Amino acid sequence: MSIFRVAAWLLTIGLILTLIVVGKSYLVPIFVALVLWYLVNALNDQFRHLPFVGTRLPNSVTLLMSLVFIGLTLYAISDMIVNTVNGFVQESDIYLPKIEAQIARMYERIGIDRPPPSILDLKLGQQLLGNFALVFAGVTSAAKGVALVLLYVLFFLVEQGSFPRKMRALGLDMQGSTRFTYVLAEINIAMRTYLGVKTLTSIATALLSFVVFRVIDLDYALFWAFLIFLFNFVPTIGSITATALPALLALVQFDSLTPFLVVVLGVTVIQILVGNIIEPRLMGSTLNISPLVVVLSLILWSMLWGIVGMLLSVPITVAIIIVCAQFPETRPIAILLSRNGDVNTRKLKRRGRKKEEAEEIAAD
Repeated sequence: MSIFRVAAWLLTIGLILTLIVVGKSYLVPIFVALVLWYLVNALNDQFRHLPFVGTRLPNSVTLLMSLVFIGLTLYAISDMIVNTVNGFVQESDIYLPKIEAQIARMYERIGIDRPPPSILDLKLGQQLLGNFALVFAGVTSAAKGVALVLLYVLFFLVEQGSFPRKMRALGLDMQGSTRFTYVLAEINIAMRTYLGVKTLTSIATALLSFVVFRVIDLDYALFWAFLIFLFNFVPTIGSITATALPALLALVQFDSLTPFLVVVLGVTVIQILVGNIIEPRLMGSTLNISPLVVVLSLILWSMLWGIVGMLLSVPITVAIIIVCAQFPETRPIAILLSRNGDVNTRKLKRRGRKKEEAEEIAAD
């Protein structure tokens, strides 16, 4: 019986991975829409707490305001990326000679006798133009998918009002209904906490990094600050990549190493303070996930879904842990994926929350 059970689990995992890979073009917009749906509801909660707005406007109006605000933000971000790439292309004649001069200076400091390679020898110009073309293609593809993602978000917003009624209409027994309610409530709380805290800390890191960039007058400071904000959602390698890119530009833009060192040391100190001190205090024990599992899930989801998979690797893994912890058959998986082995998902109940409150949380 155990052999058949193992075979069934392997077959199930294989089918799920096949569905994730084959249905990538369909699943990625849905998962991105789920994240935006959480952000829309979180922003709507903030609008509802405004003294002269939330108390007078109906919930549907504030939801629409939140959706429009996020849509305009996405448009502004895409426009900034396109303008930055255009600026790089137009100023490539300025940056390429500086790269050549830096290579010559490095050869001189190291003491290499032979003449340094030129830009034509390295074919950097062609590589840069090729990378810019890839960026343009990515932005264009993302812009085409934004309309579909926003449509999914609109459907989620429409459906969330009738979700409690659907749950009651399922006719589940008390135990099944309670388990289902608490699973949704805990996933909702974990996702809101993660997205809320991560967004706040990413904004703080980006703003402080922007100040550093402006102090040394680094080109495209706003773009690099946004890149740090975005890459801060990618565990482990995100902060390293977001620091390396503006540091390389500082190395090319300026003749001395001082701006380069200011960028590397300044941004690194900011990320250590925010990421290792402030963020854990705000996050608390909400994300009970092993650091090794974070790295492995990052590798897995980046292989399956690319950049989107990197950004969604932690939320997806947290949801898997919460769901697996509810059933005896999958509870060992949740224990292995957790940070400390404590996967007791009845925290809401121990805190004295009632079932009706959990239903309200799950329905938001």
